Amino acid sequence: MMLFTLPFLAVLSIISLIDLQSLRIPDPLVVVLFGLGVLKMVLEGSYASSLAGFLTLFGFFLLLHLLFPKGMGFGDVKLAGSIGLFLGFRLGVLSAFLAFISGGLVGVVLVVLRRKTLKDPLPFGPFLALGALLGLFFGERMLSWYFGMFFP
Repeated sequence: MMLFTLPFLAVLSIISLIDLQSLRIPDPLVVVLFGLGVLKMVLEGSYASSLAGFLTLFGFFLLLHLLFPKGMGFGDVKLAGSIGLFLGFRLGVLSAFLAFISGGLVGVVLVVLRRKTLKDPLPFGPFLALGALLGLFFGERMLSWYFGMFFP
């Protein structure tokens, strides 16, 4: 439902800017995203996909946070869960994949250019936001193309 898309993207943009400056993702903004996801889920009746997206992304990022507490903050866990709730399972998983790819590429470039070392923190919120943006607007086409290669 496009009604919630603009507020969703606006809040993701604000979260990205804050995370870039402070390495923090404010809980009140994540609560807004979560609320938008709940409203969208209820109005669309997409309970199974939305809840599966939330549980999958929240669970996966929680596992990463528990295994690598200095590498993945709990704000990223909550943000990923909210994105999964909003986008649903298919687009949520794709958005997380795109976030890891884009974050990894930027991280490698920053290390090669000696702007960062492997021990320097890199905020992941902006990459989660980018993955969500790409998933929202191009996700279905990307998935159709990908699965079309294997199941023509």
